[in-house]
Amino acid sequence: MSKIIILSDLHIGDMSDADDFYTSGNFEKFISFLEYIKDDEEVEKIVVAGDFFELWQCKVEKILQMYVDLWKIFLKLKETKKEIIYIPGNHDSLPFAKLVYKATPFPFGPIQLTDKYDVDEEKKLIFPYFSVNNLWIEHGHRFDKYNRDVSTLAGGFQGVLGRFIGKAIGVIERMGAKDIDEQLESLMDVIKGAWKKLKDKFSSPFYKIAGNLQSYVTPASKDYRGNFKEYDEEGSIFLGEKLIDKGYEKVFVVLGHTHKPKVVQIDEKIIYANSGSWVGKEPTFCVFDSKEQSVSLCKWDDGKAILLGKKTFN
Repeated sequence: MSKIIILSDLHIGDMSDADDFYTSGNFEKFISFLEYIKDDEEVEKIVVAGDFFELWQCKVEKILQMYVDLWKIFLKLKETKKEIIYIPGNHDSLPFAKLVYKATPFPFGPIQLTDKYDVDEEKKLIFPYFSVNNLWIEHGHRFDKYNRDVSTLAGGFQGVLGRFIGKAIGVIERMGAKDIDEQLESLMDVIKGAWKKLKDKFSSPFYKIAGNLQSYVTPASKDYRGNFKEYDEEGSIFLGEKLIDKGYEKVFVVLGHTHKPKVVQIDEKIIYANSGSWVGKEPTFCVFDSKEQSVSLCKWDDGKAILLGKKTFN
């Protein structure tokens, strides 16, 4: 057993119109994917790298009620001695993170909450991760300045505002406006001029934060205009150096959050991969092979894994 399956950004909700995992049609695909993993004797761990649940728009008790069949498959995976590790992301960041990580991480049925975390003492932020040998896995929202504050240990206005917006969008989606995200972006473009005039009249922190949010497009959006250097270059180097400092010469960093699948060698010491998501047309995931020292990017299509890319150190 030398393989670790890494997936992220399922955003499992309550099977309403606000549940992108369900409406994308990937629920049945995911069940067949888990059955495939269950029968693969080389797989020793499954790591969910954040945004497993959609807690900004859905209640966890409803999620558990609606996806009973899914939890049954996870129980079967546990019975095959495969570990299932859960790393919270920004959409499923635990509001009681301080209590959990200062006391003891708990098992969520067959799923084990990771016991590893970084703390930004200055901003009182907590970032759970999972690491074994020269592999580091994290959700990646610590590199997104508009979403990192949801992992706060001591409150945080910007993160609270983000969650409020997420819940509001969820309510509107349930009312039938499935494309509300795109509509809001168009609306923001229309009022941009008026908003700028209003901003000029105020200089308080509230208006500075609101001004950033109104023009911000998330990394998962097709309209994102960034180049993702904050993740695949800056982020992977930042996290990779933590392992290098521990004595590892060659390291692997795997993130989620952006919904953009990718695998690339950053330099002679660091290979970076992003596991993509399960809310789009092509659900993707990564496979880390500790024996081969490689990371592969795959998509799940028609009941089988299709290789999209693979990186290993020479």
